[in-house]
Amino acid sequence: MKNENISPDEELKPWYYQYWFLYPTFILWPLWSILILRSPWHNGVLSGAIAWAWLISGGYLIIKRAELGGTVLGSTLAFVVPGILLTILTQILWLKDKNKLREEGVIVDNPTLLTGAIRKRNPRRKPQGRRRRH
Repeated sequence: MKNENISPDEELKPWYYQYWFLYPTFILWPLWSILILRSPWHNGVLSGAIAWAWLISGGYLIIKRAELGGTVLGSTLAFVVPGILLTILTQILWLKDKNKLREEGVIVDNPTLLTGAIRKRNPRRKPQGRRRRH
């Protein structure tokens, strides 16, 4: 059992990590990506890879459009600024909520503590020696 697969209960999700909020925020760069990457509930390889790709490709497109300047830059900023503002807001809220979850013992930042807790509940079998074929 790996500790990356352990996530808090679904009912502990704040409103900004619930699916009704996450699905429409995909178009708001960089909100969706940051929420996925920082979430203890969304820790899959596929969603993480998509989030990083969305961040990198969106950043590249914004830089390229900013080089053009003029109305292209204005329309780009009109599209990006709401996502950045919502990202800042949700991350401030997440810091507050994450501290509450830490105090309640739901989120453990130190992986060695978590691994120790897992081992106490699920003791591993002793490793067996390598068997030789004759």
